[in-house]
Amino acid sequence: MSDRTLDDALEHLKEVFLVIDGLAVPFPVKELTLLTDTSARLQLEFINHQNEARELTGCEVYSAIAFNEQEQEAELETWMGYTVHDTRHGKIGVVHHLEDYNGNVVIQIMDGEKEILMSPYPEMINRIDHHAKKIYITAPDGYF
Repeated sequence: MSDRTLDDALEHLKEVFLVIDGLAVPFPVKELTLLTDTSARLQLEFINHQNEARELTGCEVYSAIAFNEQEQEAELETWMGYTVHDTRHGKIGVVHHLEDYNGNVVIQIMDGEKEILMSPYPEMINRIDHHAKKIYITAPDGYF
């Protein structure tokens, strides 16, 4: 079930992120069927048995960023030096670097000596203030 209206554009979705143990894990979408305007059935690559699927039932699901990887990296590059603020935790740190883990771009945020890695999925980002160089997010429970 989604708290947002789902539309036909999702039928072309190629990847989703499932929040597993507080981490956003990318999964390629094999097949997506809209059931209602707020629910869909997903068949994911690498999930081949009902028991595996059952273990993922109830995980939060986020859609992948809608533009291609080159556009994504170009946009994310502009975030260097931006301060990240979470609605529950306040200031998280400063965007320091981008890491590419097998095609999954992750933002490295530094809080002093502490490193925090964040997947830049759009549902987590509330707004970006380019003038003030701030990114406002709402991270899923247990993310930090």
